[in-house]
Amino acid sequence: MSNDLYDVAIVGAGPAGATAAVLLAQKGRRVVLVDRTTFPGDVARAGWLNARCAPLLAELGVTDKSLLAYPFRDVTFHREDFSQTARPTFEDAPGYLIDRAQFDNALVSAAVDQGITFIQGFRAADLLLRESSVVVELANGRRTESRLLLLASGRGTELLERVGLVMGSHEAAVWAAQVDALLRADAAPKDPYVGVFLGLDNAGSFGLCCVSPDQMSVSVSMTGEREEVIPALLRVCRQAFEHKFVPVDLSDRARSAAAIRSPASVALDMDSHVGKNVLVIGDAGGFVSAASNEGIYPAMWSARIAVDVADKALQNPCPQDELMTFDSTWRMQMADYLRSPHTDIQFLLPLIFTNQPMADRMGAAFFLGENI
Repeated sequence: MSNDLYDVAIVGAGPAGATAAVLLAQKGRRVVLVDRTTFPGDVARAGWLNARCAPLLAELGVTDKSLLAYPFRDVTFHREDFSQTARPTFEDAPGYLIDRAQFDNALVSAAVDQGITFIQGFRAADLLLRESSVVVELANGRRTESRLLLLASGRGTELLERVGLVMGSHEAAVWAAQVDALLRADAAPKDPYVGVFLGLDNAGSFGLCCVSPDQMSVSVSMTGEREEVIPALLRVCRQAFEHKFVPVDLSDRARSAAAIRSPASVALDMDSHVGKNVLVIGDAGGFVSAASNEGIYPAMWSARIAVDVADKALQNPCPQDELMTFDSTWRMQMADYLRSPHTDIQFLLPLIFTNQPMADRMGAAFFLGENI
């Protein structure tokens, strides 16, 4: 393997890495995809996906209708104590409730079907940046070499430092926690629905309940201190169940949930996503919406842009010159989607619950990345 030179190596087989692998293979590029875990994964985890991702899935050749079986239109905004409620309206369903394991498996399968080389179950322990190539050294000592590298190894990856880049930092950290459960047939709703709990403790904090006929999840995203996250998750679980918004009380699970630092909109704070023969995409590059903490669609979007840049770089006698265009290109296309709304949400809360146009604008900001 060390003697086999690929066009592109991709570290990380999540939504960003798998998307990039499929699109590069479609362009005729020789691709090796590396991930520390093994597929297919079988740990169900509820999530939601921006509806704008559907055309990209079609481009990838992912046509399994069961992945997007639960478009949701039933959305409500709540005060944490359920004292006020608002229902934003949408012309079309703003998103889909999905099972992350099923979704990730489908993307990886699409990449494998394109004929890429897939190395799974081994961690990328080190990167060697050569003049015209990058060597990925695996934890078992094996190596693979490629002309370019796409780093998609997830949030908090230690490999950023190996390519001379650093993760951006917010003035206030964003922390997230989630609990979920499969639903019995007698407890499951007929149609999927979503609830957003605004202003938990401060303007940048919210809770989210996603309930489909298969499973449900309750999550929180908070700016501030890590120790505040689990108590907030516990409160949302209790309130949602006590007010019969969710069919299952997940309070016990909330107590043992893990609070994880989110890279929400960190991409905007990074000086660059370009290293020597390297592009950084997905969670590794902070491509996560600040408004909703949703990272699947922006991860795949960042991969889509990176693929076009990488493909041109492979045709350029000075590939680094082409790679440097990635920073300006993604900022031009994605910056508005990633950043927080240009307003004080705490100040707008009374209007969101009393003014339908404002509720609609908040719905578009949260689920579609539009600005208020």
